[in-house]
Amino acid sequence: MAEQREVEIERLVSHVDETRLAISRTAAELADRVREAIDWRQQASRHPAASLGAAAVIGFMLGRALGPTLRLGAHVPLKAVAPAALGALPAAGLLVRLAAAAGLVRELAFVPSLLAQVTAVIRRPRAGGARLH
Repeated sequence: MAEQREVEIERLVSHVDETRLAISRTAAELADRVREAIDWRQQASRHPAASLGAAAVIGFMLGRALGPTLRLGAHVPLKAVAPAALGALPAAGLLVRLAAAAGLVRELAFVPSLLAQVTAVIRRPRAGGARLH
């Protein structure tokens, strides 16, 4: 009877170990799938048109939301601000510079992704086998 119990306990322990191993494999596989699903680079390569559209929409929304703030920095050059005002508000000069930098970044941010999309379209093989160069 003691031997039967030991055999049963060993069988249960083995079953628990197998289940634990299967769960860890499943969790690792699920983690890989989640990493793949949220990787924007893979999504952009799989869905280039949707990525370009999403980038355009996000850029438009950011431009509308930040436009008035960024336009203020573009219309008020740093030299036009009186030195006394800069002394009274030390952050004013920094804000003007940040606004100008943000405007430049906003204009240049889309260039690499746009070039990648254009390159992908140019390099895509045509139905007849001819490629654009």
